[in-house]
Amino acid sequence: MLFMKRPQGILITAWIMVVLNIIPWILQYWLPLSHHVRFLNVVLLTLISVIFRIIAFICIFYYAKGRNWARTLVLIVSVLTLFGLFRLQRELPIQRVNALAWALLGIFFLYWLNTKPIRAFFKGASYQRNIENS
Repeated sequence: MLFMKRPQGILITAWIMVVLNIIPWILQYWLPLSHHVRFLNVVLLTLISVIFRIIAFICIFYYAKGRNWARTLVLIVSVLTLFGLFRLQRELPIQRVNALAWALLGIFFLYWLNTKPIRAFFKGASYQRNIENS
C-alpha cells in the first residue's frame, strides 16, 4: 500500500492561508461604513462574505488533507490574487498589506505546488483513497 508522508510545508501554508483569510473578516467589522450604505446591503454583503469564507476554509481543510482538487483551487486562487494587485490603489494600507501577502503566497504556490514531490503527494493521496474505496 502506498503511504506518502505529508510534506511539512502543506500544514504551514494551510495555516498561513487561514490567517490571511481571517484578517479581512475581522477588518470588515472595524472599518467605518459610509453613511450611504443601506442596512440590507450590509447584511447581504456579510452573508456572501461568510459563505465564501466557509467555502475557503473547507478548501483549506482538504488542501491540508492532500486532495488534488483543493490544490487545483489553490492554484486558481493564486492566479486571481495576482490580478487583485491592480486594485490596490483604492484600498486602505492594512488591506494592501493583506493583498500583497496573498500575492506573495500566490507566487510561491504557483511554483511550489507544481514541483514534482508536491504534485506526487497530491496525486498519491488521491490514488491511495481510490484503492481504499475499492
